[in-house]
Amino acid sequence: MILLAAVFTPSQHHPLTWADFFGYLLLLAGTAAALIGGYAAISTYRSLDPSRRRGQILPVTLTGGCFVIAGLAVAAFGVWIF
Repeated sequence: MILLAAVFTPSQHHPLTWADFFGYLLLLAGTAAALIGGYAAISTYRSLDPSRRRGQILPVTLTGGCFVIAGLAVAAFGVWIF
C-alpha cells in the first residue's frame, strides 16, 4: 500500500501522513482560537468602566463564548482526524 505524502517518519510502524499533519494543525488552530477568544473576553470585561460592566456582560460573554465553542469544535475535529 502506498502511503500518500509521508512528511516525516519517526517510526517505521507508524508513519506521519498528511492527515496527521492537518489534524495537528487543526488542533493547534482550534486551541489557539479558544484561548485567544477567552482571553479577549476576559480582558475586555476587565477594561470596562465599573458603571458599564453590568450592561456589557452579555455581549462580551456571548462573543467570547462563541470563539471558545468554535475553537473547541475545530480542535475536536483535529483530534478526530488524527
